[in-house]
Amino acid sequence: MGVFYHPLFAHQYDEITHFVTKSGWWIYGYFMGKQQLVNWSPTHKQWVKTFQGKKYYLGTGRGKSDRESKKAAIQRMEEIKSLVLAGESIEVASQVPTTHKPKKKARKKSTKTRKWTPLLVKSVSRQLVREKMGIAQASNGEDLSFGRVMNLKNRLKHFTDYFGDRKLSTITASDLTKWSQIAAKRVSSGEIAPATLRQDYNCVKQLFRYAYKEEYIDSLPRNLDDLGKQTRTQKKKQAVARRHLFFTKKEVQQLWDACSKDALDSKWRDRGDTEQELPQLSIALGLNTGMTQQDMSDLVVADVMIKKRPPRIIRLRSKTGIESNHLLWVKVRDGLKPRLEGKKPMDKVFQRRDGRPLVVNSVDDRGRPTGSRSDIIGAAFTRLVKRVLGKDDPRRFRELRRTGAEMCRKRMPGTEDLYLSHAEGKMSKQYTTLAGPQKQFDTMLTYLEVDLGFLPFSKMQKIKK
Repeated sequence: MGVFYHPLFAHQYDEITHFVTKSGWWIYGYFMGKQQLVNWSPTHKQWVKTFQGKKYYLGTGRGKSDRESKKAAIQRMEEIKSLVLAGESIEVASQVPTTHKPKKKARKKSTKTRKWTPLLVKSVSRQLVREKMGIAQASNGEDLSFGRVMNLKNRLKHFTDYFGDRKLSTITASDLTKWSQIAAKRVSSGEIAPATLRQDYNCVKQLFRYAYKEEYIDSLPRNLDDLGKQTRTQKKKQAVARRHLFFTKKEVQQLWDACSKDALDSKWRDRGDTEQELPQLSIALGLNTGMTQQDMSDLVVADVMIKKRPPRIIRLRSKTGIESNHLLWVKVRDGLKPRLEGKKPMDKVFQRRDGRPLVVNSVDDRGRPTGSRSDIIGAAFTRLVKRVLGKDDPRRFRELRRTGAEMCRKRMPGTEDLYLSHAEGKMSKQYTTLAGPQKQFDTMLTYLEVDLGFLPFSKMQKIKK
């Protein structure tokens, strides 16, 4: 059946809807609503209208709510109707213009497991350094310093040079063992320090774990966690050897004099506190109180009791949480005074120029400590020792603490336990028999100040109660 049409309804054709079915036809007029003059095709992004069995495309628009394009389309459709009713032929496209590109079918997501992509060792190394540098730039060096990124790059150089153009996925546990043996020979030959070798090992571990996370390798070497791991026997031998490392009075004075403003190491001067006296103060504070680098980094204003008579530092050790009570030397007291002015009780006494602590312990993505840390006090002191006492000198900042404890033991046996802030149960039996333990310990610290040359014997005063 054809489409119903009557000339009497020509002027009202737009307001009448014709429904044609298999069983018949009928007319909805004004009683059932009005038909849309033109319709928007979201598929073709055009205005369209079907008239007498033909579909006409009436122009594009910004969308269904574009009134200007709709008005133009309605006007165009009225012209078409007039021509069709007059029996004239019109040149209007009855199909989608060839310029219009239909939507592409969305690709189905692959259900296949992503395969790892084998890359060269040097390529993965560059990607790792590039990613870390991006983190450093995004945080302006706060979350990750630029120095640590460059250190990572330098520490990976020996590993990448050794394996050359080999793919990281082809490196086995046996290959890793051979490389570690060659790297260890660099320590025995004096090329690098043991601490540097440990950094190399940590950086290589970081490289493999990064590659595994990014699916550049499908598994980690079985001996990766054992890389550079010391046995209990090796650790015990090293601990025993370090127990006998001390500084003499002459060496302490040499280090102190080398920290003068005129002879101060430029690398040390540019780090840490804004004042140049920090190196000298750190040496005196380490000998006076037995503090480690971490203790100094955690020291707050409330721990320093300058107004107390005599002045002292009373705090809980960072490592053990045991209370320590040390009488302050004159040079230490004078060095701490300007660093306490204008600060709140819980403010750090020492900090870097950028506001970070002196010792920053690094953590991984899960917040677990990696064993790596940035320690400007220890690093600067090591450089100072090698410059003043010889490049092969193995002593570190911790030896200041050992030196003070040994001198306490020799002059007044038992006081070394209070000096080291050991638990009461670990104190020697001889010390517990002394009358007035804290008073005896204060006297010992005064003697230590004189013995090390920080206070002339003639100026030695009795400790005020």
